[in-house]
Amino acid sequence: MTSPSSTRRRRGLVGLFGAVFVLVAAVAAPAAFAQEEAPAATPPELLMVDATGEPFLVVRTAVEPSKIDITVDGLPVEASNPISVAASSLDVQTILVIDNSAESSEFLDSFIASASDYVRRAPASEQISVWTTGGAARLRVGLNSEHDRTQEIVENIVTAAGANHLWDSVRGGVLDLVDSVPGATNVIVLTANVDGGSVSSPAESRGAVLSADASAFLVSAAETVSVVEKRFVDVTAGGAYAETTELDEIAGYGSSISQVIASTWAVAFSGDPVESGTSIAVQIDEATINATFSVGAVTSGRALAPIAAPGASTLPGLGFLEGSTGRNLGLILGTIAAALGAYSIAMLFQKDSSGLDDVLQAYADPHAGSAAADSEKHGFAKNLFMRRAVEISEGIASRRGTLQRSESLLERADMPLRVGEALTAYAGIVLGSLAGGLILVGGLPGLLIFGAMGVLLPPAVVRFKANRRTKKFMALLPDTLQLLSSTLKAGYSFMQGVEAVSQEVEDPMGSELRRIVTEAQLGRPLEDAMDGSAERMESDDFAWAVMAVKIQREVGGNLSELLLTVGETMTERERLRRDVAALTAEGKMSAIVLGVLPILLGMAMWAMNPEYINTLFTDSLGKILLGASVFAALAGFAWMKKIISIEI
Repeated sequence: MTSPSSTRRRRGLVGLFGAVFVLVAAVAAPAAFAQEEAPAATPPELLMVDATGEPFLVVRTAVEPSKIDITVDGLPVEASNPISVAASSLDVQTILVIDNSAESSEFLDSFIASASDYVRRAPASEQISVWTTGGAARLRVGLNSEHDRTQEIVENIVTAAGANHLWDSVRGGVLDLVDSVPGATNVIVLTANVDGGSVSSPAESRGAVLSADASAFLVSAAETVSVVEKRFVDVTAGGAYAETTELDEIAGYGSSISQVIASTWAVAFSGDPVESGTSIAVQIDEATINATFSVGAVTSGRALAPIAAPGASTLPGLGFLEGSTGRNLGLILGTIAAALGAYSIAMLFQKDSSGLDDVLQAYADPHAGSAAADSEKHGFAKNLFMRRAVEISEGIASRRGTLQRSESLLERADMPLRVGEALTAYAGIVLGSLAGGLILVGGLPGLLIFGAMGVLLPPAVVRFKANRRTKKFMALLPDTLQLLSSTLKAGYSFMQGVEAVSQEVEDPMGSELRRIVTEAQLGRPLEDAMDGSAERMESDDFAWAVMAVKIQREVGGNLSELLLTVGETMTERERLRRDVAALTAEGKMSAIVLGVLPILLGMAMWAMNPEYINTLFTDSLGKILLGASVFAALAGFAWMKKIISIEI
């Protein structure tokens, strides 16, 4: 026959799987439909906004834009027709860095073909310099627009002995730039090996490229690609990274990079709103780019922080939480939460000591000191607002049928709070967590993360304390029964024995026995008081002991021997529980490690390589796999817990 507790656990497990399935379906279904859509074209990219004089901007798009509309702080401005950067007054400068180290000799001809093709296609006004990395960083030709001579130098590059001095070449080439302009300055790196002896560090090279506002293009033929090389491209605007060992593909990248650089356009616009505006929206055909810029300065790269379009909200349906409204709401919720939290903390250290409690104080606990007669007068309970909040909370709990269950849980956890007080404190914690999420993180993620913590943590803490107290109660029960049996053998009555034992054993057993004695002295039958304690502590063992006492009182017999036998049985049961716990400890630890390992491993990989992990959150297939993995992990964890959970 299935016990009610087993049925509840089975229903809870089914509910858990159902909830997880719904969550996975909610995440995976839209992603699956999105996966069937045609891939979107590469969106245009804003490279620079120059607001120092006559304002203009530089964008990079795959095709020549037919229409460009610009708004500054929501006000439309007049924009000129886009002009290719190569045909504008901007100085286009390109640095070619070619790996001619001995380790890369098999790819050198392809590197030369790619670089030569780029130089041949470059506009006549573009200035190009060439550096090689083999053995040492070496300048082959400085910035110049004599492309025939540069092409001849590139085609005569030969393999050099020594390691690849990649970062020295990149940094040296960038330092030779003169008045570099974002979108018109490029660094093209062709390499087949990681750096092998540069004095300059990767960070210094990246910093030099960022200072020059250059776009980095890196073609790597190395079998093992360094993460540093990928980050070298990631920190720049408008650049690209390619990885291949196919010689024909490497040779063709020169024309590909040339086409990308050629698709860079300069657009001038009216400067009237620029003096007071800091946000800009650029609409290129059907795409819109939102960014910010600095008045009287050149803003480029990551300084063009994306912002929401004017009048739009980054939080669907929660736009009122943005700006000063969200901040004020967070402050209000924080103030309310602080007040409720202070009240809750004060109530933890203050008991209700009304007149009736003062009369019954001696019966409740003979070891407890008497409360001050006027403590109620100066306590928070006299605060009309708080009393009303407590009454409302108790009314809600009573109507929802959770009052008795919550009261039993608080008693089992030995928390000196009424249900209304606990629910009021809980509401304060939830409001405080929501306010903390708005203030510390902001937006919908902050609300969800901190709100979930505020909702889930307090009940978890109360249940943890209640379960720990119940386990300690059950561990003390066998010794308590044996001690009670000894008092009966010494000539005590059963009531006297319970009272004597209550003074000797430690809490929570001692406090429960003293409560039983107090209730019996006030007129409640002793067996009923013991039944109430067993129900309150959710102890089946104690309930069986009370049942044994009831049977003995009906049919007679030696109660001392009966209690001793029950105590020995429970001692064996407790020993068996501990043996099972020891035998299943390895399985429990394995379940914990296997359950936590994917989360910790994912966090570590995200810290080391965020771009690699972000695919799971941005790509449609990644979302499907992430949802499936979460479901599989929860199912496996629940299955392992079921295996190692043995009821005795």
